[in-house]
Amino acid sequence: MSDGAPQDDAAAAFASRAEAAHGESIRQLVAFGDAVRGDDRGVHTEVEILVGLEDDDPETERALEALAEAVGLEHGVVISVYVLPAERIDANADHPFVRTALEEGRTYV
Repeated sequence: MSDGAPQDDAAAAFASRAEAAHGESIRQLVAFGDAVRGDDRGVHTEVEILVGLEDDDPETERALEALAEAVGLEHGVVISVYVLPAERIDANADHPFVRTALEEGRTYV
């Protein structure tokens, strides 16, 4: 549940809407980064989201990027979404970017 912070609300809203629209395509959805950890210092509130899709699907990727922009505007935060095939995330679990997202992030899907 959200504690009411804009970044928490934005991450939850993005996750809910992404799952409603593309749930059959999404294997993983993890919010991470400074804002989710509470380290944003209020300067630039940014939420980073890693989405693992069942298949490499450019159309779904574009839709998720547009959704991130819309939800970010609604909540007054910047949402950066990184969309990859889930198999690439699995195969690169030791990559610092992926490892950080999975270890420190908040999993929604």
